Amino acid sequence: MTRIQSHTLLHQALAISLLLTPSLTAAPPTIQLRPSSLITSTLGPYNTGRGRTGSPSPSFTSLQLNLCNSGFASCYAQGQSIPEAAQLIYISAPNVVTVNEICNTDVAALQTGLREAWPSDYTYAVFVPAVDGRTDAAYRCKDGSEYGSAVMGRVGGEAWKGVKAYGGEYVVQDGGNEERVFACVAAVGEHFACATHLSSKDKGVAMGQCKALMFDAVPYLKGVAGFEGRVVVGGDFNLRYVKGGGDSVQLCVPSGWTRKGDGDVQHIMFTDDLGFVGSKKYGLSYTDHDGWLVKLNGT
Repeated sequence: MTRIQSHTLLHQALAISLLLTPSLTAAPPTIQLRPSSLITSTLGPYNTGRGRTGSPSPSFTSLQLNLCNSGFASCYAQGQSIPEAAQLIYISAPNVVTVNEICNTDVAALQTGLREAWPSDYTYAVFVPAVDGRTDAAYRCKDGSEYGSAVMGRVGGEAWKGVKAYGGEYVVQDGGNEERVFACVAAVGEHFACATHLSSKDKGVAMGQCKALMFDAVPYLKGVAGFEGRVVVGGDFNLRYVKGGGDSVQLCVPSGWTRKGDGDVQHIMFTDDLGFVGSKKYGLSYTDHDGWLVKLNGT
């Protein structure tokens, strides 16, 4: 069963319906689902924020972040990347946020930034820990909390019908202690979104993981959720676009999808019912990756 994240904001949720992931069978052989590892938070309208920044227009915006907050990496900045990212989320007011290299204890602050941007809406956050290959348990941040990735989003109050959360790891791994994972959410009747962080050690492994996500996991989980409609996937793919290259990230973009990358290893992919409008990089002071925002036409 999915673990529901407990934090002090939870009591403010209004009329929330969380649809828990059922036990799944016959998943594609390229992925292993781990529903019991997920931490899911769904929260209702927020009455004490700084003022709405989200636009009521039909645009649909996706923001990708890698926040380097494990405590181990050289880019770690004593946790300062989290409030900086929460502020960017508040200012840019995305519909979906995909986040890598965070601890499960960071999710509440990031979700608060989203709630403040959309105070009259519902928000969700689904965190999936990376898997420790030595123990098959959650990989840990330096402070002992779980380390991994998250996908977050907002849904207008009138459209809220709950979420279905899914997550798992890739069967193909690079032999390191940190085994790579993905998280996906069906916001019922509204959108389907996934976050991932792929192998940094082996481009061939990263490509295999990318194809497993885009060609296997996403269509399979959409079917399980009974979801039809717009889909967005974001993450640090550790793959670049290389024209004509055998390890180009473009090789794992399915037909009917578009990819927009930051010129490096972060990418946002989306189904073609979400038309591309524009993109923007945000320089961040406390992580080694830019914030990468893609604006889409939500109609």
